[in-house]
Amino acid sequence: MRETGPTTGAPFGSALDRRSFLATTAALGAAALWPVACQTTPARPRRAAGEPLRLGIVGVANQGGANLEKVSSEKIVALCDVDADYLAAAGARFSDAKRFRDFRELLADPALDLDGVVISTPDHTHAPAASLALRRGLGVYLEKPLTHTIEECRALAALARANSCVTQMGTLIHAGNNYRRVVEFIRSGAIGRTTQVDCWCPKAWCCGQRTPGAAAPARLDWTLWQGPIPESDYIEGIAPANWRSYWKYGTGTLGDMGCHILDLPFWALELDGPRGDRVTATADGPALEAVGCPKWVEATWVFPDAVPNGADPLILRWFDGGRVPPTVQELGGKDKQDYFGRFSVCFQGTKGFLMANYDEMLVLQVPDAVTPPTSIPNSLGHHREWLDALRQGATTGNGSPLCGFEYAAPLTELVLLGTVAYRTQRAVEWNRRASLGSLDPTLRAALTEPYRAEWEF
Repeated sequence: MRETGPTTGAPFGSALDRRSFLATTAALGAAALWPVACQTTPARPRRAAGEPLRLGIVGVANQGGANLEKVSSEKIVALCDVDADYLAAAGARFSDAKRFRDFRELLADPALDLDGVVISTPDHTHAPAASLALRRGLGVYLEKPLTHTIEECRALAALARANSCVTQMGTLIHAGNNYRRVVEFIRSGAIGRTTQVDCWCPKAWCCGQRTPGAAAPARLDWTLWQGPIPESDYIEGIAPANWRSYWKYGTGTLGDMGCHILDLPFWALELDGPRGDRVTATADGPALEAVGCPKWVEATWVFPDAVPNGADPLILRWFDGGRVPPTVQELGGKDKQDYFGRFSVCFQGTKGFLMANYDEMLVLQVPDAVTPPTSIPNSLGHHREWLDALRQGATTGNGSPLCGFEYAAPLTELVLLGTVAYRTQRAVEWNRRASLGSLDPTLRAALTEPYRAEWEF
């Protein structure tokens, strides 16, 4: 499937269209990041009270199966998967749903009368699937990270905004009560002004290698699985999850877990707004390899605008693959595993420290810390937020999902910026409000990727 823009006649994402995109954003700034997406989608009527939403599911097993379960109270009218066995198993349960191998065909079928789609595919197919849905004015629940590249990330946010779509990125922990209490605690000033945050994950998606001569299993459509990426030989064991170890399809441990763990300081310190507009990113790790992601990465983001005038900038750091933050070693004493194995975030403030994980927090060196009153309501559930907002047409304000693309895009951009700093082996000076076209060609090339013509988004 190939679409054309309403003004240029060029395919979305073609060389001409990308040049137009970059030139337009340079002139207009971040408010119009994907101008060809506008004026095309009429307002969608809401379902009658009590009538189930009509949903399409792209990716029906593993994380896709978990997402399918969470939305199964609605009307599942379409299922799509490139794995025939996965598709058959889901189809046996949802026998009335129409089945597809190619999500482009699902999203082009007007007879489905969709309200929204749930997309749980590998990172490299997030943008083409979501962009097709957004252009049709559909609600989109999309797994994290939002996209594989920063260019795609900005494009999806602009499409969602232009077409008034209800969106949610699949950072499930954002709906957890503990994250909400940590955000309240940090914003209350109980540990003083936050000066540094360390985040870590012992996991290691790494070291992907080609496997010459390997053949894809008959049940898997390898060409469709690769989607927009220039086609190459099958890699043994790449599905269902090891694609995260390959730059071509994933972004290693930082790309996988960053949107979960970095989400907490990003939210608590309000880095989705002006405080997070400017940042310098650096990253270190093993020698860069062209195919596989590294065994470990240490990334640092420095935010000069996140602090009062004259104060030292806020520092955010990431450690994966078993690397232990110095702060954790100091606070944990000899038995650093007490904190390293138990937590994943450490806020350092001018008065003390706060350690946190998905379900727990621990305040250190602040004996008189007072728990602030609850200001962020508990969530009904991450998927329920999206479903309720989709039913009500709530794209912003009260009732809208807390991880809609307006929030998820800058979070993902931050995460991917760490991988860009590592892959380019340079410090990256970044202004989130600036257009990508204003960057030097070497850096700009690291923010996008080539698409096969029939897959241009």
